[in-house]
Amino acid sequence: MSSYIQIFNLTPLVSFKPIDELIYDIRYYIQEQNISSILNNMNKDEFAYKVLDIMKVYYKLVGVNSHKLGILPRVTQAMINYFQEQYNLSSIEMDILSISGLHSIKIRYKYTDSVIKKIIKLAKRDISILDDADKIFFKGGALHDLIGMQFVCSSPYEREWIARALYSFFYYDNRTDDHLVYGFYTVKRESGYKGLHCDHTSFDPRFDDRFDIQTEVSLDSYHPDMSDIEVLQNYAGLFNVELQIHTAFENLWSSMEHRYSYNIQAKGVGRDEKIRAQWNLLSTSLQSLEMQFEKLQIETEEAQYKRDYINGYEFAKRLLYKLDKNVYDEYIKNISLSQKLEELLSSHEISRQEYVQKSYFLADDISKFAKEIDNSTVSFVFKLQSAYIYYSLANHKDYFNTIDISSFVKNTLKIYRTLHQELVEDDSLQYKNLLQTALNLRYLQLAQKYGLGLIHTGNGVMNKEESEVLSYQINLEFFVEVLELLTTLDEDSLDELKQDDTAFIKIVHRSDIFAREWEIFANETPKEQEYISSLITKFRARYINTDLLEHFNHLLEHNKIKNVGYIVQFYTTLVWHGIIKPKDALKAIIRYSAFSKITQSDMFFYELSAYKYLVIDNHQQSSPYTLKHIKDFHIKNMIRQLFKIYKEESRYEYLKAKYRFEHLCNIEFKLDHFSDIL
Repeated sequence: MSSYIQIFNLTPLVSFKPIDELIYDIRYYIQEQNISSILNNMNKDEFAYKVLDIMKVYYKLVGVNSHKLGILPRVTQAMINYFQEQYNLSSIEMDILSISGLHSIKIRYKYTDSVIKKIIKLAKRDISILDDADKIFFKGGALHDLIGMQFVCSSPYEREWIARALYSFFYYDNRTDDHLVYGFYTVKRESGYKGLHCDHTSFDPRFDDRFDIQTEVSLDSYHPDMSDIEVLQNYAGLFNVELQIHTAFENLWSSMEHRYSYNIQAKGVGRDEKIRAQWNLLSTSLQSLEMQFEKLQIETEEAQYKRDYINGYEFAKRLLYKLDKNVYDEYIKNISLSQKLEELLSSHEISRQEYVQKSYFLADDISKFAKEIDNSTVSFVFKLQSAYIYYSLANHKDYFNTIDISSFVKNTLKIYRTLHQELVEDDSLQYKNLLQTALNLRYLQLAQKYGLGLIHTGNGVMNKEESEVLSYQINLEFFVEVLELLTTLDEDSLDELKQDDTAFIKIVHRSDIFAREWEIFANETPKEQEYISSLITKFRARYINTDLLEHFNHLLEHNKIKNVGYIVQFYTTLVWHGIIKPKDALKAIIRYSAFSKITQSDMFFYELSAYKYLVIDNHQQSSPYTLKHIKDFHIKNMIRQLFKIYKEESRYEYLKAKYRFEHLCNIEFKLDHFSDIL
C-alpha cells in the first residue's frame, strides 16, 4: 500500500474554436452516426443547430470568449484543491481514504469534441433532451459525467474500501442497495475496459461544517476571485460528478486505450472487431498480471498466518507435565492424531464418514484412558480433550450439512453439561477454577454460534427443539459462573493463565462478547440483573483496559494470533470500550483484508462499535453537523452489511446483528428496507 497520495488535475491544454465554427464539427459527428430514425419531422441541419445551442451553454460554463475563468474549470480546480487541502491537514476522512489504499486522484471536465459526441449519443436515445439546452449540463440533466473524478489504488481488494470512504466526500443515492458496492457498480465493456463507476453524484463533504452545498444559485453571481470554498459552497452542487475507481493496472490499460483507440472504437463509426478483440486481449493479460501480483502479495503476507491448530490450554499441559511425564506424552500424541485426521480431511484423502468414525474412535480411546487414571485432575483434563474432538466436529460446517452439524452440536453440548456437573461436584481438582472457565466458555461458544447465545428475545425466534438444546437458562448459568470465577480468580491462577498468552486474551475477549450480548435484552428480575451487571462491571474493571491492548499488540508482534477474523473481532472490542480509535482499528482491518476474507458479520460489528464510539459516546466531541454525517455514514454501512449477512451467513448470525443494530441505533431493520423508494 502506498504511503503517499498524488493529487493532481488531469487538465491538458486545449483550444476552443469560435462557437460558429463548431457547426462543422457537429455536422461531421452527426454524419458518423445513424440518426435518421430519430429525426421525425426535423432535418439534420435543425438537429445540428439544436446541438450548437447546447454548446453555447457549454462555452459559457467554460468561460470561452470571456475575460474570466469559467465556472466549470473553476469548480474542478477547487475540488482537487480541496482534496489536497484535506491531505495536507491530515483530516480524519482523508486519512481513512489514504489507508484504504488510494494512490492518486485525477479530475477532468469534458472537452468540446467529447461533449458534442455525448450529446448526439444521448439524443439518439431521447431527442427531447435537445429542447432544454439550459439544463443538460446541470444536476439531474442528461449529461451525468460532465465532471469526472478517478481514484486509483494498487490492488483490487482496496477498491471497496475506497468506495466506502468516498461517501464522506460525495452524495449519491442507492448507497445501501445490496447489489452495489457502496453505490458503485461494475462496468465491463466489449473493448476490455473494467472499473467501478458511480453516476449522478454531487460533491458534498458532509463531515465539514463549512459546507452547506447550494443547488439553486445564479451563475451570474460567480466571480473568479472567489475562494475555493466559496466556489464549492455555491456551485459544486449544480453539477453531476461521475466517480471511477481503478486499480493501477486498470488505470494503465484505460489510459492507453483512451489515448489510442477510445474515440475510434468506442464512439466512432470506425469500429473494428479485430482491433477491439486485441484491446480486450490486452486487458485480460493485464488483469492476469494484476491477479498474479495480488496473489504474490497475499501469499507473502499469509505465510505468517497459516492454519494454527488448537493444541489445548497451556496451563493444562503444564499441569500434566508436572504431575506425570508419561500422561503428558499421551496428551501430545492425541493432539497429533487429531491434527493428522484434519489434514487428511482437508486434503480429501479420507471421506467425511471415515473422518467422523475415526474421530469418534479417538475420542472414545481418550475417554477410556481417562477412566484408568487415578489422579482426578489428570483424568479430567483428558476428558476435556475427548470432549474437544466432539467440539471440533460441531465446528466443521464447511464439510458437513446442517443436519449433521446440528447432531454434532447436540452431542457436544450434552457431553459438556455432563462434565460440568462432574467438575462442580469434585473439589479435589487442581486449578478447578481455570478448568471450569475453559469448559463453560467452550459451551457458550457453541450456544452463541448455533443459537442466540445470551440474547434473550422471548418466544417465536427459536423453535422448541432449538430452545431445549440451546437453553438460554443454561447459557446464563454458565456465563454467570464464568464472571464469578474471573472476578475472584486468585493471583496464582491468574499468573498461570497469563503464561498462556493467547488463551488468556481469548478468555477475556469472549467473556466480554457474552456480556455485551446479555446487556441487549436482559430479561431477569431487577435483583438478578443488578447482580449480573455488578459482575460485568467488576470483570471489565479488572481485565478490559490498556494492559489488554498491550498484551494484544505483543501477541500480534510475535505472530501468536493466526486467525484474521479473531483479530478483527478483538479490534472491535477495543473500539467498543474506547481503548483505541475506530480509524486506528480500521487501518489494521484493511491491512488484514489483503490476505483473508473478512466476514460481513465481523465487519458489521466493527461498524457498530465505531458508531458507539463516535455517535453514542462522542469521544471525538464532534459538532452536531459532523455528528449527523457520522451517524448517517455508519448506519448506512450497517444496513448494507445486514443485507449481506442475511444472504451469506447463518440465520442466527443475522438475527444477532439485527438485534444489536436495532438496540443501539434505535432503528427497526426490515428486509424490505427500500420498499418505500423502489
